[in-house]
Amino acid sequence: MQTTEGSFMGRCIKRVAFEDVLACFDEEHEVKPDNTNEHARNMLQAAHQKFDGNWAYVSLDREDILNIFLPHHISEGGAIPLIPPTGLTVAAAVEAIRKISTADYQAANPVCWRKMSHWKENSTSPVFLCTAPVNHSDYQDLTNYEGHLIHLDGLHRLIAWGLSGKLEPDEYEKREKVTAYVAGLEEDGDPIENFR
Repeated sequence: MQTTEGSFMGRCIKRVAFEDVLACFDEEHEVKPDNTNEHARNMLQAAHQKFDGNWAYVSLDREDILNIFLPHHISEGGAIPLIPPTGLTVAAAVEAIRKISTADYQAANPVCWRKMSHWKENSTSPVFLCTAPVNHSDYQDLTNYEGHLIHLDGLHRLIAWGLSGKLEPDEYEKREKVTAYVAGLEEDGDPIENFR
């Protein structure tokens, strides 16, 4: 499996229909007026349209996760923007929070921090990704994203796992692997083979 821009170390578990992607999303993401789940669901729809319904369910290696490219995120009303319009990798976002200090970030961005705190303590669940930016203002100014999987949903989970040490080399190898639904992977042979 590969994208037109790069390759990944993870494994494709299976090709999936968009109905399966939405069923997983809806099971874990109740859409309510006080959350951003409707926005995330709309990003899945945008990816579905952009990639002509080409979805895969994959297992990600540690490096794949750390290199996921995150789009603009303003911290849901918080005082410290988390991801600039040009985007950051998961590894860079985790490092940015550590430089600010987690205590300062927590005080300045309580909504984001509450979500991250929830995921620090909970097990992994699938994230939703694509291989190129979707047509939305959050993605329009991304730079240097080529060769990266790009986030659609799961930003707080990904960062929380990085901050909590779940993505450290020895720790990740002991844990259940993070899985993802990915739009836009090209098939090049056996669907279970490594991406590169």
